[in-house]
Amino acid sequence: MRKVLAAMFAAFSLCGLAWGADPQADAPLVTNGDVGLKRIDFEAYMDRVPEKLRDEFRADSERVKKTVDGLWVQRMVAERARKAGLAQDPVIASKMRQAQDAVLVEALMLQVEKDMKYPDLLARAREIYQTRSADYKAEGRVHVEHILVDMKCRTHDAALKRAQEIRAEVASGRKDFKAYAKEVSDDPSRDKNSGDLGPQLPGFFDEQFRKGIATLKPGEISEPFETRFGFHVVRLVKREPDRQKTFEEVREDIIAAEKRKLLDEARAQVVTAVRADPGNYLHLENVEALTNRPAPGATKPN
Repeated sequence: MRKVLAAMFAAFSLCGLAWGADPQADAPLVTNGDVGLKRIDFEAYMDRVPEKLRDEFRADSERVKKTVDGLWVQRMVAERARKAGLAQDPVIASKMRQAQDAVLVEALMLQVEKDMKYPDLLARAREIYQTRSADYKAEGRVHVEHILVDMKCRTHDAALKRAQEIRAEVASGRKDFKAYAKEVSDDPSRDKNSGDLGPQLPGFFDEQFRKGIATLKPGEISEPFETRFGFHVVRLVKREPDRQKTFEEVREDIIAAEKRKLLDEARAQVVTAVRADPGNYLHLENVEALTNRPAPGATKPN
């Protein structure tokens, strides 16, 4: 089989929780003497793949085979390490225990989520919406036309001067903005859109571009301003005002956020209970001994 080293990573997962009783779980995939890779091992790996991508993953035969190959190589290399006695090394044994601990912690936290009983959060969502309505606004779109003067074949000063000349031409009315944009703009999209960027949400634009058009009024043409692309001359076509989203638009998002908050609290309670367990005894002197301290009279290295 081909070596796919990129796939050699831990297959710890929780999928086995659901697959343990499945008759196909023990179906062998690869075997070598007493060592084997089973379907449950592949399913455990698949639990690491985001759920929305799993169908696509399974539909790709080559990807599945490469994954099985990687898991098998990992298992066989690990078996060699066991035969070499590495599993008995105290540090390696501790690392293995920590890896198991991490899987079990994840399993318990998923169980907490599975067992959660959420109250009816509709009234709470409405209260949040009413008290924090400013958080639920839809930004208005901005419609601009622009002409770009880049600095690929110009100095900074030459680009600025050219942008000022262009601005003077369109501001005076001697040149139609869109027609002139198609003629002189350095924006590669000019042939398709004649410099018209269409209505866009503010986040569509570069931060410096947003600042450059922030105070423009409809029909106004900006002075040249610089971004990482070069100098821009911009005409504002229209600026839509921000809109208050309705409760119906944001209700599910608010409820989902509240559920996440309750789940986080439930998980935090598990951790709090562990820390508060009366059986805990902190061997402080041993913990403090873990800290490197300079010997008496020693000086710190420069």
